Amino acid sequence: MFRSDAYLQRITTFGVWALPILTFTIPSRLEPSTFASLDPLVMVKLLILLVVFFAGSAAILARLPDAKTRWVLRPLYPFYLYFAWAIFSVLWTPRPAISLWQAGGLASLLVLASLIALVATRQDRTEALLRMLGQMLLAFSIFVIAIQLFVPDLSGLDRGLMMGGNSGIVHPTAAGANASIGLLICVLCLFVGKYRWALRGALIGGVVHGTVLFYASSRMALLMAALTVGMVLFFYASNLVRAATISLFAVLLLVIVLVDPSFGSVLDSRSPTVQYITRGQSARQLTKVSGREEMWTKVWREYTKSKWIGHGYFITSEEGRLEVWSLKTNHTAHNIYLQVLVSTGVIGLLFFLVAIGNLVVKFSRLVQGDRSMQNLATTLAVVAIWYFGWSLLCVSFMGPVRSESVVFFALIGIAMGRLPSLAGETSTTGRQARTPLLT
Repeated sequence: MFRSDAYLQRITTFGVWALPILTFTIPSRLEPSTFASLDPLVMVKLLILLVVFFAGSAAILARLPDAKTRWVLRPLYPFYLYFAWAIFSVLWTPRPAISLWQAGGLASLLVLASLIALVATRQDRTEALLRMLGQMLLAFSIFVIAIQLFVPDLSGLDRGLMMGGNSGIVHPTAAGANASIGLLICVLCLFVGKYRWALRGALIGGVVHGTVLFYASSRMALLMAALTVGMVLFFYASNLVRAATISLFAVLLLVIVLVDPSFGSVLDSRSPTVQYITRGQSARQLTKVSGREEMWTKVWREYTKSKWIGHGYFITSEEGRLEVWSLKTNHTAHNIYLQVLVSTGVIGLLFFLVAIGNLVVKFSRLVQGDRSMQNLATTLAVVAIWYFGWSLLCVSFMGPVRSESVVFFALIGIAMGRLPSLAGETSTTGRQARTPLLT
């Protein structure tokens, strides 16, 4: 059963659709005061992690004797090593439950990437997986915006409620990240992949993801969407699309000039436009990167207490709790490199950088392939720009399991699955294999 293609595709589909559920939480206003530890959503999340990890691992192990499988999974070996170090760090972490939980999330993501690599052996499967990712991201945004429209106090998109200590079903930054990368995937599938179904997806995604971006008020999500989507439109869209985009911006600018010729909505600090952009923060707070300077300073101080091995996977302080922004908890470092450094030390950071560098080197060979693989290489390059920018101010794909981390590891799996199709690779691995290649 575990070796069948049908089983492999079913568990892969389950992972893509189920893992993003880990992004959601039960709103604090609905949590029972005495049975918070029995949060049913936590039980669902644990079940999802267990199913993906054990069911997925069974499928991978059943195929591991095949030379083709080992060849496909080889680019991910350094990441497996980083995961092993993360598990090993439980021996010295002050909060082993958190380290184990987050390491379990990383394990499930690595299993998902491995499963997808075994599925994405043909271009039609690659297209189907990209379509599934786009649908997952769209469904996520539709659910969030539906809650916002019908029960706005529970959506989590109201940052005013969040600052007051109340949480919703999703953090606005997570919702913004989902919408931002979702919009980018739609545009890439349309203009780079040139898939027939992508036009409808891009039109619907533009409306839905754009609405979530507006409500989430995540400046980094907006910036990265504007930067990467703009790049795709500039370099890969037709002249007609480029002209239409420029004309739209020109019309919007003209409307602004006619409605507000003095630009008071931009220059007046009390105007709704400025308040939306600044989220009520002062110029001093903005220059300190919305409080991240305080975060980074304190986390760096904690890093100096255990430079080589860190404080345990996903733990950013010696005690397991750090007071930042008047809140004492296990904060994330809001920077992926600092997060990896403080939690797994210099040793862990080296493992991590080798893992990422190895993937970059391996995937750069896709440009030597046919048009479909070159398009995939372009997709990976543009998405990498998004993740690079996002990870500078957020934890990104090495934080809690969220939809953007699912997309990151899914794209890794897709690229791994396509590598053996390069000229010369298939024949070489075919001679090494003693069993038929995956079909």
